[in-house]
Amino acid sequence: MAKTEKIKLIDLHINTENYRFEPVASQKEAINQMIDDQYEKLFNLAEHAVNNGLNPNDKIQVVVSSHDNTKYNVLEGNRRIVSLKLLNNPDLIDKSGHLSLKQKFRKLHDDNKSSILEEVECTVYDSPAEADKWIKLKHAGQSEGVGTVEWTAGQVQRFEEKVEGKSSVALQIIKILQNSPDVPIDIKSNLNDLKFTNLDRLISDPDVRNLLGVEINNGIIQSEVDEKEVIKGLTQIVKDLLKPKFTVADIYTKEDRRDYIEKFPNESKPNTGNKAKKPWQFNSSSTNPSPKPSPKPKPNPKDRDILIPKNCLLKIKFPKLNAIYHELQKLKVSKFTNATAVSFRVFIELSMDCYIEENKLTTANKDSTLFKKVAEVATHLETNKLADKHICKGIRTDTTNKNDLLGIETWHAYVHNAKFSPTAPNLIISWDNIQPFIEKVWENIK
Repeated sequence: MAKTEKIKLIDLHINTENYRFEPVASQKEAINQMIDDQYEKLFNLAEHAVNNGLNPNDKIQVVVSSHDNTKYNVLEGNRRIVSLKLLNNPDLIDKSGHLSLKQKFRKLHDDNKSSILEEVECTVYDSPAEADKWIKLKHAGQSEGVGTVEWTAGQVQRFEEKVEGKSSVALQIIKILQNSPDVPIDIKSNLNDLKFTNLDRLISDPDVRNLLGVEINNGIIQSEVDEKEVIKGLTQIVKDLLKPKFTVADIYTKEDRRDYIEKFPNESKPNTGNKAKKPWQFNSSSTNPSPKPSPKPKPNPKDRDILIPKNCLLKIKFPKLNAIYHELQKLKVSKFTNATAVSFRVFIELSMDCYIEENKLTTANKDSTLFKKVAEVATHLETNKLADKHICKGIRTDTTNKNDLLGIETWHAYVHNAKFSPTAPNLIISWDNIQPFIEKVWENIK
């Protein structure tokens, strides 16, 4: 009969016959095997556990060891237990080539000593056979409805909207079309069959958004074009995506999407010159387009001691740059002022490099000066109506002013001037001033 117990982490043994791998002979081999296979995922799992604890809906499943009745063999949850063991003791990572992972675990351990889990709530079974039927239900597929039925992308996004308060762009489009009297009934009735990932891929492309006359601001669809014009274009896109022969290969690359745009029927192209009486945006509470709200106030620098606030959500696909971004959301600026300043400067320049490469800008490249990169990116964003002209003009003006906190010379001094020391308040103010620009940069890097 299964029962629930809290068990010390040191008393939990990794399964040497884990179904993920071939059997091994020792605990050390089992841990190394998991590290080799999961690597960065183990760190992500440990970081999530530090911030949220373990999932109470999915307990670790164990059985008493047949060799030592004070120990337990893990039947289900080996990844989680390995990640926690590494968090408690990063020295378990000792293979060559794993130094960077060890350093990340070491830092996570040192920064969270007071909140590291040392015992885990487990479901204890009398025998492995008793647990097997439940483990199979979790990992062996739907089993005609008896096992776990995976959510579709659309179902995941509906969950996120209801529970987390965030509506994906694809889901916003679906709701706009569902509530529009200008969309044919046969299209509306098939919206649930739409592949959200294909719709997301299309709408994430700036060229497609230009065709439709829409912008994405902080994850919300906005437009100055008459709503009927926008819906006309969206209806055609949905009609195409619902065709049986349409596949992701038709829109996979930027070149594929340009080909798609070139073949877009003229009668379905929105007249982007036909402006709405006032700008509108998707409103999740009413599921209808609504007036554009006033801009969010800038965060008060006095309220935090990290450079990038937690509510600044950037989707960065480049591992190194993504790591710098997350580090700048954790480093205490008052304690690591110089490290923050240097990382800040590196983050800005690499962000410009990524945008330049993504959008194939010709007048600036990775060998250009930082000022030229910033100016070129700001101009491209403004020219293509991807960012507010006032944001772009302000960035160009501030970065040319050597006395400004956002001045290029100030950033250079952080790195190259041994006698120039940044201050924590100035760094935070600098970030708050540049954040809207950086958000627009990363919204347009896919």
